[in-house]
Amino acid sequence: MTCIEIENLGFTYPSRQTLTLRGITARVPSGAFVLLTGPTGCGKSTLLRTLNGLIPHASAGTLTGTVRLNGENLATQPLATICQQVALLFQDPEDQLFCTLVEDEVAFGLENLGVPPEEIKERIAFALERVGLQGFQNREISSLSGGQKQRVALAAVCAMEPQVLLLDEPTSHLDPQGTRDILNIVAKLNREMGITVILATHRTREVAPLCDHVWLMDEGQLGLNLPATEALQDPTPYQHLGVQVPVGERATSATQFSPRSTSAVVPSKNFSLRVSNLHFCYPNTDKDAVHAISCEVQHGEVLAIMGANGSGKTTLIHLIAGLLRPSAGELTIDGEVRGRVKLRQLAGKVGIVFQNPDLLLQAKTVRDEVAFGPRNLRFPTKTLEERISKTLTRFDLTNLDSEAPYALSRGQRQRTAVAATFSLHPDLFLLDEPTTGQDAQHLYQLMDELCDEIRRENKTLIFATHDTDLTLKYADRVLLLRDGQVIFDGIPDTAFNNPELLTQASL
Repeated sequence: MTCIEIENLGFTYPSRQTLTLRGITARVPSGAFVLLTGPTGCGKSTLLRTLNGLIPHASAGTLTGTVRLNGENLATQPLATICQQVALLFQDPEDQLFCTLVEDEVAFGLENLGVPPEEIKERIAFALERVGLQGFQNREISSLSGGQKQRVALAAVCAMEPQVLLLDEPTSHLDPQGTRDILNIVAKLNREMGITVILATHRTREVAPLCDHVWLMDEGQLGLNLPATEALQDPTPYQHLGVQVPVGERATSATQFSPRSTSAVVPSKNFSLRVSNLHFCYPNTDKDAVHAISCEVQHGEVLAIMGANGSGKTTLIHLIAGLLRPSAGELTIDGEVRGRVKLRQLAGKVGIVFQNPDLLLQAKTVRDEVAFGPRNLRFPTKTLEERISKTLTRFDLTNLDSEAPYALSRGQRQRTAVAATFSLHPDLFLLDEPTTGQDAQHLYQLMDELCDEIRRENKTLIFATHDTDLTLKYADRVLLLRDGQVIFDGIPDTAFNNPELLTQASL
């Protein structure tokens, strides 16, 4: 039985001149599991939003063609009716969590539909059991890890008992163990409950064994629409678009990447960063998020920070950036103790790109975003224009320079945030989860540009990631964190050849 029918679907956002979706026609049988992939900005998220009615019911723009669910045109159905049949799990669980307690969050949709209280209790218990959160009813959502929050969002979706589950990059914020957990849950919902699944992701290798159909998008069109048995035979279409090939053995530094030359590092006699016995405890908690961390980072060095969700990676990045003050210990940047330096004095010297790029974006256009920092630091006009043009080119943003940042895809917004920070050429560049929303081609282009600049100008790059391939390709050293403490500080190859260490770090 056909569940979803898409006929000649097109869509254009109000702020865009070009079609985001164009001429998409496809069928999805009931109970299917579809892997949806393609380069950043190809239209994956927009397509998912047409399948759950957010487009056109809650988004301005021009929609052409039709999407039918069980024969009914979604454009003519009330959104309240569609949401009982089709559920969408966003990339960031924070975007769809409204309540303080887990139980209230899972009950939220059911209460709005007028489901009887006794049935709500039963559905909550069933949904939490499905996602492995039995006994979490009274837990505060703010106290949960990123992976646990994603499970709560998934439980809230399951409780609605949808026919179709749409997932937009559901594992991009998760460590490898969290990724496996979420994908196992989704596969179980598909197999045991017969829920139709369409999962959009750049991390295709992890999803490929679970799917029975593949959609490969390019510039708003379905370039590939095949059963998985056929779609996974030939890596060429994926390589052509610069997305991760969903077939073959897991890539290693020897098979996929050019060897990283350690001679490219130009260490200085002085350290760019010294961290001495650093501690930090968030308010209203009784456990250090960062505990007794000490390390030294040289000029010209690229350092990766890895570990499970909640291990302290982001906290450490924010401490180094000066956004948090240590509870104890000391941070020294180029010989100056952090506590004695005002935050405004670090402008242009220390740059940070957050895991969520939207926290940095505020200008009307991509060009204005890239120009914001240099303009405020009063760069000469000629220098400013040269810096803007070169930065837009480096990060493949030239054709998007007049676009509004919030009209872009998540991966394009991430590149814009990196470009805006890069335009200042900071001495210390901090990057939290650069893989978020990025296809392989743009991710490596982004990291190539950053690392070339860092090594050529004898600066420092520190990035937090869950991606072992990324660390092997670019990092000179890796810090592995567990429960806020360093369990390894050394060469990536050494760390990744130690299974016990990788298990401790949830990698």
